[in-house]
Amino acid sequence: MKAWSIPIVMATVLAGTVTYASIPILALNSTLDITTPDNTIPGLKRWPGTWNEETIKVEIGEDLGPPDVTIDVNVMRPVFAPPTITVKKGQVVKLLLHGVDSGLADMPGVEDAVGLKEFSGHGFQLMGPYDVWVTGIRKGVTREVMFKADVAGEFAFECTVFCSPQHYMMRGTFIVEE
Repeated sequence: MKAWSIPIVMATVLAGTVTYASIPILALNSTLDITTPDNTIPGLKRWPGTWNEETIKVEIGEDLGPPDVTIDVNVMRPVFAPPTITVKKGQVVKLLLHGVDSGLADMPGVEDAVGLKEFSGHGFQLMGPYDVWVTGIRKGVTREVMFKADVAGEFAFECTVFCSPQHYMMRGTFIVEE
């Protein structure tokens, strides 16, 4: 490389880097409303919703009685099955989250990765007023969650553990009908 070409190469790289970094930012700011209302629920990961702090009614250990509906959910990379769960407002919901695989832990070629056994498997987070968070869903493990579906709407759920290269696809919708 000739000495006179170094400044040209550096300027080209710098211009490309600035353009690459600023175009997505400009696009995001022009197409998405990224403002956050003051009363949104803290601690949620990705999606804003139609709920706010006044709608949260969570009492840990509250006796809900027997479930009105029990839903089996198979948790496996890269999907939840079923991807959509529909219940009626006021129902006591029991989710049985069945681990079909162990995420990264049973993928070929990663058996000896540091920390894999401790941080493998899948998780489940239901956003919104329910804010259900479950981890440790591995092959052969079933986690049980019960709550009352007392707020109508559509709420996202997702995997909370990086379980595979397709982790971003592990999302679904929880629908509470009036």
